[in-house]
Amino acid sequence: MNEPIIQNTMQQEDMNYHIGTDGKCYPDPTPANYPWFGAERLQYMKRNEPEFYQEMVATGKLNAYLNDVEIHAQDELNRIMLSMAKHDGTNDELKATDLQKWIGLMNNYRHCAAEIVRKDWVYN
Repeated sequence: MNEPIIQNTMQQEDMNYHIGTDGKCYPDPTPANYPWFGAERLQYMKRNEPEFYQEMVATGKLNAYLNDVEIHAQDELNRIMLSMAKHDGTNDELKATDLQKWIGLMNNYRHCAAEIVRKDWVYN
């Protein structure tokens, strides 16, 4: 049996609203743009840091905070991936000669880097 998904955000007329831990709706003027790490950080905050979540919601700074987390986490992810690839000698020459191997290595670097980034930006 499918149960309806309850969302804690809504959007009306160019304004985002978040439902706080107190059940009230709070406006947030900043558009939400956090598809990956920011979304994971949001879920973590709701479960493990309800006081901080409520403070961010009540002050209207949640989306700006999560957008910032997303930007910095993505930058760190890219930096770590490039560093791993450089360390292992994964370059455009490998990409040209053995594309499948290059894709596999880059996916591995991405997964490893994502775990590092989660520890730094999502779960701290």
